[in-house]
Amino acid sequence: MRYALLKTMEPGTPLIPVFKHIDQNKIDKFGVLSGSTGSVHVDPAFCANSPFKTTLAHGFLTMAYASEMMEVNFGMDWAATGSIEVKFIGQAHPGDTVLTQGTITGTERTAEGLRVECELSINNQNDKKVLAGTASLVCKNAADGTHANG
Repeated sequence: MRYALLKTMEPGTPLIPVFKHIDQNKIDKFGVLSGSTGSVHVDPAFCANSPFKTTLAHGFLTMAYASEMMEVNFGMDWAATGSIEVKFIGQAHPGDTVLTQGTITGTERTAEGLRVECELSINNQNDKKVLAGTASLVCKNAADGTHANG
């Protein structure tokens, strides 16, 4: 995979966003892979009588989109050193298109490299927040706030 890496890592720099369309097929496949096949995720008939009226995407499915955005922006540095902390604020449903976005909030030069802190969020097509959180990583090949890893 080729990474669309950031050219600068200064606080305030927006991350390259990731858009994803969620459908029931993705939710079902994620349920099988994760072992989470509860009715609230995979049974539209059951959910039709629930307060949500439709199935819900797994929280970890939406969190995976946040991790994908970090990988797109930071490549192998994210895979090797990244950590993420999120809160699930809303739900994502089949038919939703979600936007994962973030901003660099801070950097610090350490012995290991440039430590980068980010805020991230996921909103649906109606601008309703699904997830909010923070992520951090160490860019080992970063020099003076630039990114040279791929």
